[in-house]
Amino acid sequence: MTSHPNYIAQWLATLTASLGPWFAVCADTSPPAKALQWELTFSDEFDGPDIDLDKWEILTRKDSYNNEKQYYLPAQASIVDGMLRITATNEPHDGKAYRSARLESWFTQAYGRFEARAKLPTTKGIWPAFWLLPRTGEWPNNGEIDIMENAGSKPTTVQCASHFADDSGKHDHVYKTYSAQDADGKPIIFSEGFHLYAVEWSPEEMVFFVDNVEYYRVNVQQSPVPNTPMCIILNTAVGGWFDGEPDETTVFPQYFNIDYVRAYQRTDEDTE
Repeated sequence: MTSHPNYIAQWLATLTASLGPWFAVCADTSPPAKALQWELTFSDEFDGPDIDLDKWEILTRKDSYNNEKQYYLPAQASIVDGMLRITATNEPHDGKAYRSARLESWFTQAYGRFEARAKLPTTKGIWPAFWLLPRTGEWPNNGEIDIMENAGSKPTTVQCASHFADDSGKHDHVYKTYSAQDADGKPIIFSEGFHLYAVEWSPEEMVFFVDNVEYYRVNVQQSPVPNTPMCIILNTAVGGWFDGEPDETTVFPQYFNIDYVRAYQRTDEDTE
């Protein structure tokens, strides 16, 4: 059998060779891809001997919401072994049965990633929280973002929430609880070790994480997303509606240990 040249293959090879430089030019001049980047805007590693009062307001406050029973006092917050420690005790003070602490950052920011690495207290009636709130304005008109809160009698679950005013001006909220298992299939007890709690907040949505595992995503189709700059709050409440009142099983003192707190803003940087 007589062989014949593969004219189609030769034509394709010639075309590819002639157009190759044109393809290269197009590739070189196309816009570079965008990569998600985070820029650190606030941090406290709690490495100093004392709480940095340029970063935090430590409240002295008797009045509280949610039927809580603690008196917030600066003496209940301290730096211990390179960590912030909030100590809740059953020592009465000025009509309140318990003492604890609440810190609010002077720093405020709208949108970004907010995270804290912390080890939680645990006992009936204890209520540690890491959350965001505007420093001014009437609640809940400008929103509230609860990155982590825990009912002390439920040490294997944590919760996130977003609070807002509905169309009639009344309070409403959305929330979700989270639990996980360790490598052996046992429930993780959040008071037995440090865990990372975070939210990534944008104009379109809020995404909540524990140990960088996403477990709740709320977008503007589901509920309002706040747009007001907020401060960072760390506190431990005692009593109140979230976990009820302390009882005969409750143990004091309780410690909420925070290794660090960080905030970031998102930047989209060009990458090659």
